[in-house]
Amino acid sequence: MSRAELNKPAPNFTLTDFTGQEISLASFQGKKNVLLVFNRGFF
Repeated sequence: MSRAELNKPAPNFTLTDFTGQEISLASFQGKKNVLLVFNRGFF
C-alpha cells in the first residue's frame, strides 16, 4: 500500500460508497478537486 505524501499526487485507492458500489480515485482523474469525507457514523 502506498502512503500519501505532501505535494505529491495521491496514490490510487478504492472504497465502497453508501450504495455498495466500489469507486476508485483513478475514476476522478482530470478533475480539479476531489473531496473525500469519512463518515464516522450516526449517533
